[in-house]
Amino acid sequence: MGQTALLGMTGERLEAFSVHDELWKWLCAAPKGSILMPRSNWPAMAKTSMLGLRFFAHYSGYPGIKPEPESYAHARLKIDVVRILRDLGYEANVEVPGVSPTGDEWVADVLTATIGGTKVAFEIQLSSQHIADFRKRTDRYRASGVHVFWILAEKPVADRLHKAILVETVGIRRAIGVIVCDCEEIVPINVALPSKNHYPEDPLQVRFGRGRDIRRMPLAEAIEGLMYGSARWEFPDWKWVNPLNPTAA
Repeated sequence: MGQTALLGMTGERLEAFSVHDELWKWLCAAPKGSILMPRSNWPAMAKTSMLGLRFFAHYSGYPGIKPEPESYAHARLKIDVVRILRDLGYEANVEVPGVSPTGDEWVADVLTATIGGTKVAFEIQLSSQHIADFRKRTDRYRASGVHVFWILAEKPVADRLHKAILVETVGIRRAIGVIVCDCEEIVPINVALPSKNHYPEDPLQVRFGRGRDIRRMPLAEAIEGLMYGSARWEFPDWKWVNPLNPTAA
């Protein structure tokens, strides 16, 4: 399942969340083969979940490996991120495929570019993964010339990631007494969600940083700041600064 499909006759890219209602009705009733799933070109179905989320899915009989189903919260976050970026004036798209120079394929939840032209991916991670997988996926993007920001479920994903870094850096703590729970290559934006099947209707609040440097802000403010360079690595933590006045509190 996903938010994108292709119009069979023209190859036009469709977005489930952004097409107008009349077109969506037509897509839901369209004959098999009218729309295709991206990358596999298998016939797609336009569907609406019990929670009201529009999405595309493979018709039955697909012989390949389907992507893992994504949760309601994951899809909603992805849609909100791309809408915020577009409202800010950036060109942004969901579920964008790419490949690294060594042939490693990737699909960005959201792909955009800074004013200076640097490609930026926003990756949403609401299920725990090993720190090695965070680094592998981050390195794959970097090899492709893409900077990545991670939007993490505060519990358990962000908590487990920070604990893994803490274990890795125990030698630093013993040597100089500095507690290190972040690393330079992984930029974490933390969100608190009640569950993967619930998403707040009020503007989503996120957390960046820790301790005295912790910042809480609406998702839109965080995305705008990230695109302008507000996230700065200052060992041992990520800091949120004003890029126009880095010394300001």
